[in-house]
Amino acid sequence: MRNSDQKFEEYASFLAGESNINDKHELLERLKNDPNEKELVEKLNSFWKNYTPNIDSSDQIWKLTSQKLGLNPVKKEKTLLQNPFLRYAAAAVLLFSIGINSYFVASNWHGKNDDMIEYTAKTGEVKELTLPDGSKVWLNSESTLILPEQFKGNNRNVFLVGEAFFKVEKNPKKPFLVNTSVMTVKVLGTSFSVSNYQNDPEVRTNLVEGKVELLNKVAKGNDIVMKPSEEVVFTKANGAISIDEKSEALVAPWRQGRFRFYNTDLLSVAHQLERKFDCEFVFVDDEAETLRFTADFENEGLDEILELLNKAHSFVLKKAGKKYIISVSKSPNEY
Repeated sequence: MRNSDQKFEEYASFLAGESNINDKHELLERLKNDPNEKELVEKLNSFWKNYTPNIDSSDQIWKLTSQKLGLNPVKKEKTLLQNPFLRYAAAAVLLFSIGINSYFVASNWHGKNDDMIEYTAKTGEVKELTLPDGSKVWLNSESTLILPEQFKGNNRNVFLVGEAFFKVEKNPKKPFLVNTSVMTVKVLGTSFSVSNYQNDPEVRTNLVEGKVELLNKVAKGNDIVMKPSEEVVFTKANGAISIDEKSEALVAPWRQGRFRFYNTDLLSVAHQLERKFDCEFVFVDDEAETLRFTADFENEGLDEILELLNKAHSFVLKKAGKKYIISVSKSPNEY
């Protein structure tokens, strides 16, 4: 019977492409016959790809992870990068911290994770938080923030999936780091927002006051220091960065339950509406996705918003339950 460490080492070798033929065949057969184990391996692989932290700027997170695993944190940079078992095991600890615990309940890595805190805003919800250092965070719909119970290292690390607005308490000796899958936002004390939803091709950062530094994980060395009223759009695929001006009124209006679009394409509008109203948009043609809108909504319902958008740009809309089908080239009878 394999223990938990042996299983994770086997998973890591397999996911890293380092299994020998016999071990790979044996694991594939086992996964074929055990849906729960197969689901765990798939989640572990997906989690590592999407949520891997910036190793160079996550000392405290690594210490917490290494304590949970019983590893020596002194050699963290070299060991974590070169040993796939440690990489996937560390990912597994973070996986557990956001509730994917089907494996740990059945193994000797069970019980509540006392090192990490997870905050999640559900569909249509905005959650206001106060962090251990006194910093304020507004977490937008379908977003998750992971952080240690106490900031004890040289940095204040948090991990964000989704969108949040931060008011960070100043501490020049302990920078505040917002880690995403492709970019880290480094601050000392300031107000800013970060949007990093998985289904969006871009990460957007808006600075209201203070100063932040964006550390580019995709295009190494292509870092940037932002100024107030700037919006930086970071392309996930290639690390490209563009900078534009954006008024404070347009930054994180969802905190007040508002939608404010400024020259925003309909695909991005649809993603925001999906997270607020728990619906789904299907685009029949690319032209519909690229329609652009400038609008301000506060108390309007979904159907009213769509009606008003349709008056600005004529498009074909068909509703089927919670699904909305949009096109500019077809009539409703053609669907």
